Amino acid sequence: MGIAFRRARLEDAAQLVRLVEELGYPSTTSALHARLERLFAEPGQAVFVADAGGALEGWIHVQESLSLAAPPAGLVTGLVVARAARGAGIGHGLMDAAESWARARGLGSMRLRARLARTGAHAFYRRLGYTLAKKQLQFRKALV
Repeated sequence: MGIAFRRARLEDAAQLVRLVEELGYPSTTSALHARLERLFAEPGQAVFVADAGGALEGWIHVQESLSLAAPPAGLVTGLVVARAARGAGIGHGLMDAAESWARARGLGSMRLRARLARTGAHAFYRRLGYTLAKKQLQFRKALV
């Protein structure tokens, strides 16, 4: 069965929970449904899924990154392919969908972040033509 790369829909939330958890973030269907609703309301956000005959095997979230200091760019904020489906070109197809979305918006480049421990992901991005731009630290502060 082939893979269709398409925009995510609200009814995908239940299947996306498993994939979000594979990425290392506990979640629920209701939480993902609410996040999808917010994302879908913003034109500078897109979520694509890899649909294998109704079974979702991966997703990518891309957004338009706006900055006073740099030209607008596409920013991949999350990508996951189900462990059992890796190596079948799904990640490549999802990245193609995100890049096409960014090109259609007139964005001249793509950016993404990857955790240091995810060396397999680093190799994957390099195979797609991405180069290491910089290493940085991420800081957080709880507001509630």
